[in-house]
Amino acid sequence: MKILKLSKFVFLMFGMALLWACSNGEDGAAGAQGEQGIQGEPGEDGNANVQSFLFENQSFSPGNVAFDIPAISQDILDYGVVLGYLKQQNATHWYSMPFYYDGGSQPAGSVRIYRISLGSVVITNTLTIGGYNFRFVVIEGVSGATSKAMSVEEELKQAGVDISDFYQVAEYYGLEY
Repeated sequence: MKILKLSKFVFLMFGMALLWACSNGEDGAAGAQGEQGIQGEPGEDGNANVQSFLFENQSFSPGNVAFDIPAISQDILDYGVVLGYLKQQNATHWYSMPFYYDGGSQPAGSVRIYRISLGSVVITNTLTIGGYNFRFVVIEGVSGATSKAMSVEEELKQAGVDISDFYQVAEYYGLEY
């Protein structure tokens, strides 16, 4: 009988000690770091912060013309840059806006960006445009830049990129042209 009481007592003490050890609420020490997993295949470099919009074979008279560009968000307006370029349909060279035509066989005139707003760019021109392509490059900026778009323009300048040359901008950001 004493053995049974003693074994009940030992069992009860062991159970209480086990409960006490598990119930103090403190976390144990961190385990050892696991092995590094297998390295995946490298992905393609992206340019999610830069988008190019092409409007082909545009024709219009002098005045204002709007282009819908949904990528122009409030962040783009606050911190980014929108660059505009144009070229004749079959030409090879893109000209930056503002574009000034000095005359020749046609009257002198200009095409320039008049306004950039949420989702659109409005250009104003004094020329009759026929068969021109327009391209707008929308570049995200950095929130908190000291002035609007300064960080984007400074980055490009420091990299030796002339923003008036579409091909340099395209090469820098990996855009197709």
